[in-house]
Amino acid sequence: MRNLAIAILVGAVATAACAPAAGAPAPSPTPASSEPASTPTPPAATKTPPSAPAATTTAAAPLPDGMIGAWSNPAPAFWWFLRAGSPTCVAIAHTDLDCVAYQLVGKPAYVGSAAMDGRLLRIRWVRGYCAGDETNFGTGMQGDTLRLFDTEGDCGGDDFVLTRAGTGAAPTAPPPPAK
Repeated sequence: MRNLAIAILVGAVATAACAPAAGAPAPSPTPASSEPASTPTPPAATKTPPSAPAATTTAAAPLPDGMIGAWSNPAPAFWWFLRAGSPTCVAIAHTDLDCVAYQLVGKPAYVGSAAMDGRLLRIRWVRGYCAGDETNFGTGMQGDTLRLFDTEGDCGGDDFVLTRAGTGAAPTAPPPPAK
């Protein structure tokens, strides 16, 4: 009899421990589906032909104020990050967005529209070897140093360490390309 009482007490304690807390809804069973889970298919990537101008609108943000201006790279090269409406953005990049020009000294400039997606710089090139394609860079800025970290799977690119033109040992930049 004593063993029966202990067994009943242990059963009651175990049942109470497994029961949901007071006021908590009891979990409902999830019905099993005979259909496999579907995974959304991303839209096919479309590539703009090199002769097409850059897109003029995007949901991405403008370039940060600290990035705007001329930057030097030891290649020797210059990068210009320009606000929307500048002659380079309008006449060369054909965009109402901010834009970028990258020029190795003595070579034609590569130009494209530019926007930020968080800390990711997205450049849609309209002139240069990546015309009609996109390059994405992770960014980091500290003082007069701007670091661009190339992401995989885009056109060209490399990691760059830029110094604000005209600061420290960096040369002063010529004006950005206008045609």
